[in-house]
Amino acid sequence: MEDPQVTQLSYAQFLAMCVPGETIKISDKLEADCRTVFNSAASGKRENQVGREEELYPGICYMVKQAMDHGAGGPGLSELIAKDTAHWPESGSDRRCFDCSIYNESDEDAYTLDDEQEQPKIKDRAPYIGRTLFSRAVMPFEVKNDPKKRPFGDSGELLQTQEARMTRGQIAEYAAEILSRQHRSHLFFASVFQYKVNFLYIDRVSTVISESIDCQKQPKEFLQFFCRLGSMTREQLGYDPTATPASIKEIEVMRQRALRMDGYQKTYVDSAISDALEQKEKSLWPIYKLLVPPNIKDPQQIGPQAFLVGKPRSCSSSLTGRSTKGFVAYDVRKDEFVFLKDSWRADIPRGRSESDVYLMLQAAKVDNIATFRCGGDVEPRQRTKSQKYFNTETVDFIARIHHRLVIEEIGKPLDDYESAHELTQVMYGALKGHWSAYKNAEVLHRDISDGNILITYQGDEPRGILIDWDLCKTMGEIAEQKASNTNRSGTWPFLSALRILYPRKPYEVADDIESFVHIYLWFAARFHGHTLTGNRDNFATYVNDMFFQCCKEQDFYVGSSRKLSQLQAGNAGFALTGNTNLASLIDELMKVCKEHYACVDIKSMNEHYAPTCRPPAEQQTAKVKVPKLSPPPEFAEAFAANVAETASAHTVAGVPSPQRTLDNHGALFRALGLALKNDIWVINDKLPKEKDNFVGLPAVTMTEGRSIVLGTSENTSKRKAVEDNRKTTKKRKDSKTDSGSRQQTHMTRSQARAQGGLHPVQE
Repeated sequence: MEDPQVTQLSYAQFLAMCVPGETIKISDKLEADCRTVFNSAASGKRENQVGREEELYPGICYMVKQAMDHGAGGPGLSELIAKDTAHWPESGSDRRCFDCSIYNESDEDAYTLDDEQEQPKIKDRAPYIGRTLFSRAVMPFEVKNDPKKRPFGDSGELLQTQEARMTRGQIAEYAAEILSRQHRSHLFFASVFQYKVNFLYIDRVSTVISESIDCQKQPKEFLQFFCRLGSMTREQLGYDPTATPASIKEIEVMRQRALRMDGYQKTYVDSAISDALEQKEKSLWPIYKLLVPPNIKDPQQIGPQAFLVGKPRSCSSSLTGRSTKGFVAYDVRKDEFVFLKDSWRADIPRGRSESDVYLMLQAAKVDNIATFRCGGDVEPRQRTKSQKYFNTETVDFIARIHHRLVIEEIGKPLDDYESAHELTQVMYGALKGHWSAYKNAEVLHRDISDGNILITYQGDEPRGILIDWDLCKTMGEIAEQKASNTNRSGTWPFLSALRILYPRKPYEVADDIESFVHIYLWFAARFHGHTLTGNRDNFATYVNDMFFQCCKEQDFYVGSSRKLSQLQAGNAGFALTGNTNLASLIDELMKVCKEHYACVDIKSMNEHYAPTCRPPAEQQTAKVKVPKLSPPPEFAEAFAANVAETASAHTVAGVPSPQRTLDNHGALFRALGLALKNDIWVINDKLPKEKDNFVGLPAVTMTEGRSIVLGTSENTSKRKAVEDNRKTTKKRKDSKTDSGSRQQTHMTRSQARAQGGLHPVQE
């Protein structure tokens, strides 16, 4: 929640643009009550001291409820209620709390405290207390009395104390959590500082902030906002009309179907619905019925298709952007579980939805991709509007449109692979899908990452499929596109070495193919024994340089040059220990990259595509006098020979010249295929997730204090790795892993299965 992702409006503009409704007459009594509440000791008006925030919570809840009822037509008529939630988190493991929150009164069973809950020390709070529930909050409040912690100024500007930035981070975190738990198009938030209030409107593009309201001098403005809020429809409050709570009967039918599941998919189904089934009213992830547009190519699908979803299997932590959520979903019509993707796509000229892409790929008979069932832009159409409030002369924000699609496969995430052999089989399949799309449909994926490759099975053989095509482009579109945007496509750790250093560079097929190599390096570093695991400092530096480092140069984010230097040298940066097949494969992949980069003109890249470069002036040529070169006598003979040999240095008979080996799929197919021809592999070479080599490394951050685990693609595994780093840094001691002790048996996969040592659906 920092520039340029925010904009400020006057209160009148904010009310007119973000809070629909007619002006409601405010009674003198309401005004007087409002002044009294905000003129209390808690407002910080005591001489030489600041009041306690807790003293203000009951007054806020009282005034907000009174105003909402007034707007709805009379006492008790609003369906909304305000609760003091500051000290009652939703669960024992999560201590986060809103200071206050507006709820629907119909959710009373959810936000009401249990009998054994601690009662507040301030008696005035007792009538208003409630539990913090991210899954039910309509509008939260953050209250601060310390001037250093005030996040926004009187004009809505961002205050720049460290404490102010932390408060904004807290608000952004709470807002992102609500939008991940609920099905919303936008969210209102209130920031209260003593007796001043800023209102926020948050959607998937940006945040709009009102100027502050002085509730002592302008009580009408404060009350007017909540009067309108109390009479707004659920859609105006930001609720998605195509997402409704599932009925008890629908949930029971889904539960019975889940009981009949088996294999690895059952684990994901149980994880998606167990919280709702066990917690019922107080569920952190209630079951919703989502409507998805039909497949226009399927005559059996008439009208929106219904799917039940609970807890997402993957969810973006970003407040803005595509905000992708992935759900294991129950198909009500077909009585089976599938996978549903919910996202906000960019509304750009000539843009196509991911559903359109799947239809195009399937028409071109592309292999090794997900099987599209249905999808499209959500109807009625949901489009962001915060972009309208920005000064388009200085900031150009693109609107986003709500999109859903369903695929038939519930695949395993790539980081759940069981062994390096399975990883290689899956990567071969994903590479085949990429090649097929490139050859048959002339489409580049442009976001090859660990989160966009799934493991499925044909019988007991693992198969890799490529998913998430919403950033893809045809080769024709890439040829026409000017590479000038700062938000380049892709997931940062897996971008090619040239993409992170030269953001102006046009996109090439080599950028996609190189990303497959970085996925291998990522997993080899995370889940396998190697020479860097014994030195945490060196390992942390390597991981940061290769996958995360990012700083801003002019208008572009650029990464470390280490990725480029490692590929130029053909060196992974570490040596695997124990697993000779995986080590040989990594070496072969690095050789492919080395040969490719031997043909890349880095000097030309610096001149044309570096962030700080300027377009070269038009070249002019003229005849010049060639100087007479006179080397010292002892070097004269060698000098003359070198000059003569230079022209033919790369055409010597029998010595092949280097090739740009990443410009097509052949070299990677050959490397993976040769590796898979070996029938002896280590079958227990992968570390369990709780021993992930990344866990315990120092948290990696961008410049300007922002987390680097963002790229432009939402990816759960990377976010989880860094979250685990933060949680465990203080707890975990450095430990050395003896990879040899884990590699107990060498055998063929068929022998392993015969002895029960390996199963394709083992979790």
